[in-house]
Amino acid sequence: MIRTADGVSRSIIDNLPVTIEAILGVAEVRVGDLNRLAEGDTFTLDRLLGDAVELRLNGAVVAYGELVSVGDTFAVRIQSVAHS
Repeated sequence: MIRTADGVSRSIIDNLPVTIEAILGVAEVRVGDLNRLAEGDTFTLDRLLGDAVELRLNGAVVAYGELVSVGDTFAVRIQSVAHS
């Protein structure tokens, strides 16, 4: 059994679930605009078509990828892994 420096089993850590966020872009809006939202409204994001999608874990960028379709759903194909 492999253990980390503090004695925790590596398999326990490897099996912990985490949530990854795929950030397509960011839009800054005013609260008043949010209050007037209606079906069909749009926000312009700060990214262009073809720009990389950021994958974040706890707010930190861990990888970059491209948005792809897999059947009827979206997925992110990893293009590079961020190094700290």
